[in-house]
Amino acid sequence: MPPIERDEEQPKTARPFLLASGRELSKSTVFYLLHFAGWIAIGALSFATDLATKGLRAAALENLAWTTVGSALTLGLRSFYRRFRSIPRSYAQYGLICLLLSIMGAQVWYVVSKSLTGLSYLLLAHSPNLTPLFVAAAQADAAASWWMPIGYWLFFTVILFAWSSLYFGINATLDLENERANVARALKLAESARLRALQSNLNPHFLFNALNGIATLIRERDVTAASAMVDELSVFLRSTLQRLNSPEIQVAEELQLIKQYLRIQSFRFGERLRSVVVADPEALDALIPTLILQPLVENAVRHGILPREEGGSLWVSISKDGQTLVVCVEDDGPGLDHSLVNAVGVGLANSKDRLSALYGSSAQLTVGSRTAGGGFAVVIRMPFRRALGATAPEPSQALPA
Repeated sequence: MPPIERDEEQPKTARPFLLASGRELSKSTVFYLLHFAGWIAIGALSFATDLATKGLRAAALENLAWTTVGSALTLGLRSFYRRFRSIPRSYAQYGLICLLLSIMGAQVWYVVSKSLTGLSYLLLAHSPNLTPLFVAAAQADAAASWWMPIGYWLFFTVILFAWSSLYFGINATLDLENERANVARALKLAESARLRALQSNLNPHFLFNALNGIATLIRERDVTAASAMVDELSVFLRSTLQRLNSPEIQVAEELQLIKQYLRIQSFRFGERLRSVVVADPEALDALIPTLILQPLVENAVRHGILPREEGGSLWVSISKDGQTLVVCVEDDGPGLDHSLVNAVGVGLANSKDRLSALYGSSAQLTVGSRTAGGGFAVVIRMPFRRALGATAPEPSQALPA
């Protein structure tokens, strides 16, 4: 019986209810389902109560008329309440209006249902095989006063007031849920926009360094290397732009992007840059934030390898630890100190923000020394989730750049 429907001033395209089965129902459909289900339940209960004293036919006749009029009356109240709710009022005003309409509606309900019942008894008066219970019920109905007894008035009023209270209560709850859903959608859109902004910050920074490297090669008149670097840069940027709107990609795709990135850097640093990428085969089809490795690898190259004349080594490893995906980026550079942490702070903060946006507290990024003798290591731990329906390529476990 509880009524639910869309306010008249709300847009007709109001968001429908999504059932567990995936089926969508409009608010109007839900209202009619609950409304008629409630009245059928009340009518069935009243019928069961009258069955012993009035017999099958009389109990069915009286309760059918009673519930039909009650259902029609509350549908009329619904039309009024829809307009009444369009102007915000206090709960006390809502309650007072509902009570007054319930008191007046009770008398209307009684008179109309009694008229229908009396007419039905007259139409069936000459039917054969009338039972004594049916005759007694007809006589009792004919003798009943047209003015509702106090007990009936109280009973009818309580039902109408309960229906009205459910109407306002359920609709107020649905309005609150709709507001919460709207806020949640707005927050989700804002978080998505923030995530895309964080992700888009990667390319300008890297592009500046790459162009600077190309310019250096041109000044050194190494045209072949500069041309090859431009080609690799074009491939890398095309690959990243295609994935810019994807918060997550497969580990195998991320490794290919890192391989392209390291190939570009190899044109600048040559044999000074030694790198190895290692990934567990079972982790290749796991999901990982798009380009989460690029700023970490770039920090390792810039601060761990570039400052030394002899260069250095870089290791990237991705493994599965139970239900956790573990990503490590390490170098054998000067190690952890305050100046290095400050230098790489922007990239680390960006990566932490992206991990927080995607996984909340389920992901952690930690930094530290690679070994007791030095080096720098960044370790990311995030939930292990496989890409549904995706087939990862089969790169070798060790992918030298």
